[in-house]
Amino acid sequence: AVWSKAEETAFLEFLLKALPSSGDGGFKTTTFNQAATHLKEKFTQQRGAEKTGVVCKNKWTAFKKAYHSVIEIKCTSGFTWSDEHGAGIANRKDDVWARFTKSHPHAKPFMSKGFDHFEIMEQLMPNQSKGAHV
Repeated sequence: AVWSKAEETAFLEFLLKALPSSGDGGFKTTTFNQAATHLKEKFTQQRGAEKTGVVCKNKWTAFKKAYHSVIEIKCTSGFTWSDEHGAGIANRKDDVWARFTKSHPHAKPFMSKGFDHFEIMEQLMPNQSKGAHV
């Protein structure tokens, strides 16, 4: 399926409305099926394959990976983050970035572009505090 930015935003906004009944971001198949129906009604001229419940679930999985990749970039010493330019790496042959993306392959798209949906993803993701003194 081919997703437009408007479709992605509508999908995430739908999940945000469904969040109170999801149990901390653990969306069920029913929710993804409802999201697919919502997208079909809202966007009658969709490109690519049909956006089914399974396709929506896969998109959610991809969004979570992207979100966690951005968190990793933000938490890694030596990188800066901008919502517009991502990690701000201009040189494709940057050795530090190459090593980072070897262990964080989902971060590759954010070399020089931001993650448009980061703010809504922050609202959708459960608060995962880590550490001994949290």
